[in-house]
Amino acid sequence: MQRLLDAHVHDYPGTGIITGIIDNGKTTILKAGSSGTSRPLDEHSLFEIGSVTKTFTATLLADMVLHREVALDDSVQKYLPSDTHVPERKGKAITLLSLATQHSGLPYMPSNMEPSMNPYADYTWAKLSAFLNDYKLTRDPGEQFEYSNLGAALLGEALADDEHAKYAALVQARIFAPLGMTESSALNVAQLDPALRARITTGHRMDGPVTPDWDFDAMAPAGAIRSSVSDMLRFVRCNLGARPLDEVCLLAQQPRDTSFPGSHIGLIWWIGDFVPIVHHGGDTQGYHAAVALSPDHQRGVVVLTNGGGSVDELAQHLIDASLPLPQFAPSLTLAPAQLDAYAGSYHDDRGLRFLIARDASGLTSQLGEQDPLPMYAEGNDTFFTRYVAAHIVFTRDAIGAVSALVLHQNGRTPIFTRDGMIAPPATVVTPSPIVMLDSATLTQYAGRYLRDAGNAYDVTVGGESGLTVQRTGLSSFPIYASSKDHFYYKVIDERIDFVRDDAGNVIALTERVAGRITTMPRVK
Repeated sequence: MQRLLDAHVHDYPGTGIITGIIDNGKTTILKAGSSGTSRPLDEHSLFEIGSVTKTFTATLLADMVLHREVALDDSVQKYLPSDTHVPERKGKAITLLSLATQHSGLPYMPSNMEPSMNPYADYTWAKLSAFLNDYKLTRDPGEQFEYSNLGAALLGEALADDEHAKYAALVQARIFAPLGMTESSALNVAQLDPALRARITTGHRMDGPVTPDWDFDAMAPAGAIRSSVSDMLRFVRCNLGARPLDEVCLLAQQPRDTSFPGSHIGLIWWIGDFVPIVHHGGDTQGYHAAVALSPDHQRGVVVLTNGGGSVDELAQHLIDASLPLPQFAPSLTLAPAQLDAYAGSYHDDRGLRFLIARDASGLTSQLGEQDPLPMYAEGNDTFFTRYVAAHIVFTRDAIGAVSALVLHQNGRTPIFTRDGMIAPPATVVTPSPIVMLDSATLTQYAGRYLRDAGNAYDVTVGGESGLTVQRTGLSSFPIYASSKDHFYYKVIDERIDFVRDDAGNVIALTERVAGRITTMPRVK
């Protein structure tokens, strides 16, 4: 487990990760990396937990249901100000239950929200109310799953309004205080007690740079909470069935509906069908968090980090080691002179700029006005990024000078010519070969491969390429063989390799995308 944590922060200076594990009553805390501040990383360091906040909102709902203050089938309209009109469709109202199971019919985000580095800070109840008053549902409430930050926020705001309180005060009084969670808050940074504020770690985007803290207003019930591992372990214990709020926590976990095929949903909590782990993850711009619980309620995990990528799969893996864990593809170390040869400005035939810059750690790529991204060498002249699914391949002229680059992303291959150089011919882009495999070989790949507790990849023989891949709940896409056991998509820069045992049997599938490698065991 320590090696897994070390690997998470290895390529991200200033970032840290900490996990708390409860296993049959025994608690273990492990950590790696840095808080990003002068204060050492420890179990009292504070992190944004993002959408894990929603599980607290669900716990509030369960508490109020048990106290008969609200009912799951109540219309949310019942608990809102009279000047706010929640949309209905075909006479069906949005209920507290449909909000908690992500079946409300509301979109992921409200459309009247302005993008910014601190996107939720200025989104007030007046703006949320105005959106609801104008919005027309495109499906009936309860008809279909659609993950909605807006729906979770509306649920929490309705519960708080019913209690004539602010969300931060309500979650403090009914969850934090009873559980002894003294290091948790849904308040904004400026409102925190100075002692708590001093414990906040520094968040980092996945591509490395420091990012500002997020603040919340009306969207607080969807993502505002900051907490420590020490406090989150108290919440985990409750969800494993420990008093004083055991009935409340366990009620929230009961399956209520389906989400994606292969997974159920309780009150916010995901319940995997392939592996029945109860879990939920959360991501903000600079932080990632996850909680996972074993189905027998003997083991619980919380993972918090202030950089790198999502940790939901890591939390699930710490519950059940058979679940695959993504790893970053290894990168080559090129000599400084080799890196210097690539630095420069490139342009396409429309004038769009692609800047390759050199710094102390290597190369970065910047397309137009987008943020720079670190590049990692896969081979001479070939690089990949870990923030988006893209490869960059440099081309050379007749005397060996770097003259252009080809961006491989989303099935497209635009060419960018280096300033002052002659544009290479379009034929410089060599398409990946397509090898037609016989039906007996293709049949060997057909089956189901386990990705996580609620998702699998189903590989089927058929289609123009001979093989298709369908992730649970998503559309199927053809994959094309470049050689035996090695395939690629045309619609995205992603590769699929099949793994065999010593006897030649296909036992796993390896997915390679954005520098992440996930090996999925065959289960069917």
